[in-house]
Amino acid sequence: MSVPHRKPSYKTSISCAAYLDILWLRSEHAFYGALLLIDGRGQPQEFVYNTLSSPAGFLWAEDQVRALSIVTLSHSLFDACRREPDLLICRDTLGPPSFLQQEIAPSIPFAQVAPGVSSSPAAWNWINDPPGIGMPAYRLAQELQQRGFVLEPFQRLRKGLQELYPTARWEEAHDD
Repeated sequence: MSVPHRKPSYKTSISCAAYLDILWLRSEHAFYGALLLIDGRGQPQEFVYNTLSSPAGFLWAEDQVRALSIVTLSHSLFDACRREPDLLICRDTLGPPSFLQQEIAPSIPFAQVAPGVSSSPAAWNWINDPPGIGMPAYRLAQELQQRGFVLEPFQRLRKGLQELYPTARWEEAHDD
């Protein structure tokens, strides 16, 4: 006799969310970025990373360097990713929503998350249209929130970058 149990949703386990983060090490004139794909249960599916030396000198304004580098690095990560996620999530430090919508411009549901204040949960800000109720991204976003995988994957992503680039000066990392 078998033990009755509830099986996890098949749709949640096959869909995945991509977490995008980019850090700037100003002293190295370099940007480090990664894309971590996880399923609805928080299990890693793929990890893609890259680095970019930023232009420097008096001809380049710092905000232009940052914007160009974020766009270039993001698109290189998207191109390197072998799996198509249902949902893209970035931190609120990557840039304002208008910049993300126009320059990063993914065609999948794209959300920006910010840590909650006090005991409130993380805040979601949809960059492009939020997923409809019947879309896999809708169910996936619900599942990630329920299981506590809104901000935690960014910690794994950063830990991965630190392991891959151990000589980088991570204590100087800027994400703003």
